[in-house]
Amino acid sequence: MSNYLIEHSAGSGKSNTIGWLAHRLASLHNEQDLRVFDSVIVVTDRLVLDQQLQDTIYQFEHRQGVVQKIDENSRQLAEALESGVPIIITTQQKFPFVSRQLLKLAEERGEKGTEVLPTHRYAVIIDEAHSSQSGEASTELKGV
Repeated sequence: MSNYLIEHSAGSGKSNTIGWLAHRLASLHNEQDLRVFDSVIVVTDRLVLDQQLQDTIYQFEHRQGVVQKIDENSRQLAEALESGVPIIITTQQKFPFVSRQLLKLAEERGEKGTEVLPTHRYAVIIDEAHSSQSGEASTELKGV
């Protein structure tokens, strides 16, 4: 696992940087031509997703199913994580409830579920990281 920090000032193209990075990470393949990351998760700490960020990421890829914004609830996030949507855009506030939703999804399929996703590789891009790295929501995000 590696951590990186990119600093931007206001109006310097942060949304474009995040958009290009998300799409580049989602398209990375290894020597066996397998995707390096099952999903790229773009997380913002705003309760209402940053419309500019959504619009920018959507502009890069128009094919159905490549980019999914999680604008409803934590169940929508759990489903996107389970199915390996290439790019997921969500808020940090949905993560505390994902584990519970994973259990519910498994029960609905008649399976014995766990609160843990199968092992996958994720790239996580956090918008406004300085305000998103503490508290319960941050702990839950790291746990999921």
